[in-house]
Amino acid sequence: MRKLLLIFVIGTACAGAACGDDGEPPQPTACFDYGAFDGATPEVSFRADVLPLFQRGCAFSSTCHGAEAGSAGFAYLGPPLSEQATDAQIDAIVAQNVGVASRAPSGMPRIAAGDPANSFLLHKLDGTLTCGDLECAPEGCGKSMPAGGDTLPAAERDTIRRWIQQGAKVN
Repeated sequence: MRKLLLIFVIGTACAGAACGDDGEPPQPTACFDYGAFDGATPEVSFRADVLPLFQRGCAFSSTCHGAEAGSAGFAYLGPPLSEQATDAQIDAIVAQNVGVASRAPSGMPRIAAGDPANSFLLHKLDGTLTCGDLECAPEGCGKSMPAGGDTLPAAERDTIRRWIQQGAKVN
């Protein structure tokens, strides 16, 4: 039985290797289709809709986006979900992200109020780092977010997208 299992594992590994990198550069990820996106409705509240997404997916530790001082140059995206965000913390989130140039050489602000297509945050969340007007190679902009985790569900990314489209207001 062990021999069969070993043969199966080796065969699977060999098949995977045969389908591996063919030496071609990675193909650009398709850009998000904003032509088919309704960013006006429903109305999105930063405090009720967006902040909990940031807290759950981005601010759960101080190693990425959970330190108010901007840990290791990362933008602050709020305290952990277990904590109630203060007005000062919400002001810090906005001050470090809305209209602020990305640390990566992307040529885009982190969040461009009213313009989600030109918001670097959404390219990071969507995994579209080789798309649109980005001015850096795929690795030059870092990796998609959340780091080491699964991509946020499309509905959650669309909530953030709508909030940006609606002016990235603190409401």
